[in-house]
Amino acid sequence: MINRRQSLGLMAGVVVAAKATSAELDAETGTGFANDRWAMLQALMKLRASVDDRLTLEWFKGVVYGVVDAALTPLFSLNAVAFASFEALDDNSFLGRRVEVVYHGDLDTGERISEFRNPYNGKLMAVPLSRTPLQPVTINTDGLQLPAQLGPLRIEAESDLGPAISNGGRTWIRLDTRSRMFPPNAKQPAMVYNESITYTGSSADLIAPEKLSVPSQISYYNLMSWRPWMMMDGVAGHSISIAAGEKIWQLAELPADLRQFVADEHPDLAADALAVLTAESPGAG
Repeated sequence: MINRRQSLGLMAGVVVAAKATSAELDAETGTGFANDRWAMLQALMKLRASVDDRLTLEWFKGVVYGVVDAALTPLFSLNAVAFASFEALDDNSFLGRRVEVVYHGDLDTGERISEFRNPYNGKLMAVPLSRTPLQPVTINTDGLQLPAQLGPLRIEAESDLGPAISNGGRTWIRLDTRSRMFPPNAKQPAMVYNESITYTGSSADLIAPEKLSVPSQISYYNLMSWRPWMMMDGVAGHSISIAAGEKIWQLAELPADLRQFVADEHPDLAADALAVLTAESPGAG
């Protein structure tokens, strides 16, 4: 018997096949990805997550840098895991449920850190663990669509999907987001968060209608205002993060340190991440 998840996957595959055929996709050149926005979105979703509602994980590891007077100063490591499940909507978009967990580590040992000496002013900062609340994530042919309001913060954002570049049987697709978050107190400065993520995978996998989620590698870059906990008052600058990782399907596929982090700090996600994602409607509460 075919269960609900399998039937949804088969229907998604039919949609992908019908749309992709019209785009005349080519596994070597990826011409259809570059010229057909819907085909590019389908390919992105296969790389980033899935075109059906299965659970997927993205992980990446890298370095957070301080940037002052155009000089880069390595601060600590960035270690992140995102759990997500998406569903295709009738308007050629995907609505997802997503939770991301992050810790920072010592650059030499890789061990998790709870405090760090600010290299610019000598202040000892408390370094928190981070977990985003369950929020709706919409991706369409214009890119990632952020809500206009997130808690008390008003958000202005724009996003770009693409370009898609194919060569040697592989395809790279970029997703850029630029945002400013405004606190309710107008005297407080807006917080800037910009990110650029490139996903790459097999072009042949991307045009195969039966493959709804494919292996992918991730290159991640962000530029953002100093976080409040970094105690950078009076220091003119910002941070950037540069990282790399991959999309996977099982917790067991995570690097050992990230797998242990999830088990220690987020046992609900370790036990049943899909149940966490589907426990309530996106954005509820």
